[in-house]
Amino acid sequence: MRPALSLDANVLAANARAWSEFAGVLVRAVVKCDGYGWGFGAMVRALEGTVASYCVADADELRALRKYTSAPAVILGSVPIERLREVLDANAQPPISTVEELALAGEWARARSKPLRVRVGVRTAAAWSGLSLEELARFAPELRAASAEVEAWTHVTDLAAAQDQLRLFEEALALLSRAGVRVEETDVCSTFPLAAGIRRGTSVRIGVGLFGATGGPVVPGVFCALRFSAPVLRIERHSAGTQLGYGGTMLGMDCSVAMLRGGFGDGLPAGLQGTGDVLMVGMQYAAVRAEKLGAGTEEFVWLDRAASLDEFARAAGRPVHEIVTGLGNCARAASLEETD
Repeated sequence: MRPALSLDANVLAANARAWSEFAGVLVRAVVKCDGYGWGFGAMVRALEGTVASYCVADADELRALRKYTSAPAVILGSVPIERLREVLDANAQPPISTVEELALAGEWARARSKPLRVRVGVRTAAAWSGLSLEELARFAPELRAASAEVEAWTHVTDLAAAQDQLRLFEEALALLSRAGVRVEETDVCSTFPLAAGIRRGTSVRIGVGLFGATGGPVVPGVFCALRFSAPVLRIERHSAGTQLGYGGTMLGMDCSVAMLRGGFGDGLPAGLQGTGDVLMVGMQYAAVRAEKLGAGTEEFVWLDRAASLDEFARAAGRPVHEIVTGLGNCARAASLEETD
């Protein structure tokens, strides 16, 4: 008897359509970290034909993704120049940021009688890929000389600094225009900036939003795609002053407690302990106030289509990306155990 954890492929696909309708442009599905822990295969089976393309972190992830789909892809991080041809051959766009990379991409395009299309990033915060304005100013003449068709992209890393970061991106576009560079497409928004009302770009990158997260705002048609439930083992009656588990909640009054199978060893965030009706979260067991269960209830549902993934993460005190990835890894580990 173990907790049940699953991903609803139908809700995942419906969320992708809802985000596209909300944005008014095509959706690129971010499936980095092996589909947020749920597996490239599961994500592609749910999303193929619904999204315009996929986004992965690096060339290794692209190679893994190609076992399931040949659809267009984008690499978000840097690619070693010795692997650039491999990425281009695999129908993927790597970021181009040096003269050497540009020359190789141009050679590749000419050999196939294709126009040279490159993806150039604008770095708005430290530790993200892309070029600073100074670096872009030096690179722009090279793009112009190569007659490159450019997709300019950036990442809004902080909603509090979003307007400053967007202004920087607009400065970059103006710089490219003055240099005579053709910017054919722009890629600006990911899940949270888009949900917050920022509408920029000819496409949007949606990752954790596919699972139902929005950062708080309501996005029509977007629901939680995860289902996480725990078997109810028994109902116990405890008196005031009883402490549950290892440092769990001290009961302030006589209380009926539902003991559940499933704890942080199964992906349930330990930070939920002491929030709402959650009295204790241990490694394999949890306890909630029994009054939250109907008579004869055999399972306690932590997450389902009606739940808020953002509120669940907020209660646990963890980033929603960490919640989704952690649950995905736990689900796949349990699946592997069953096949052993």
